[in-house]
Amino acid sequence: MPYKFDEHDATDLSRMIRRRRPEWTHQGIMKSLQQAAEAGATLGQVTTAAEKSTQNKKALTPAAIMWPEHWTTEAKTPNMTGTRLCAQCDPARKHAVTDMTEVARGVWICHECSGASAAGVGA
Repeated sequence: MPYKFDEHDATDLSRMIRRRRPEWTHQGIMKSLQQAAEAGATLGQVTTAAEKSTQNKKALTPAAIMWPEHWTTEAKTPNMTGTRLCAQCDPARKHAVTDMTEVARGVWICHECSGASAAGVGA
């Protein structure tokens, strides 16, 4: 399970970023890291985006941490390979992640149950 990114991680990561980009302010870095945390990013996702932004010569401010090119498709949609258990199906029934919908943070249902739920709403 990926670790959720928090304030303590942000402070530590800010120190590492400042060693690589001393012209970036701590406050600016923390603002971008806070945006990432509020978006629900994991520690690994934020660290990867921060590393990419520090290496990008076009990134003149810490706001670059949030640039889309520093967030790979993988980082935006973690765990999109393999299988998952549906929150509504028989607990032993696994589905390909590509056949699932995330209905809440970390809660997935299969397309079959998703369609059944939508059909039941109007009934």
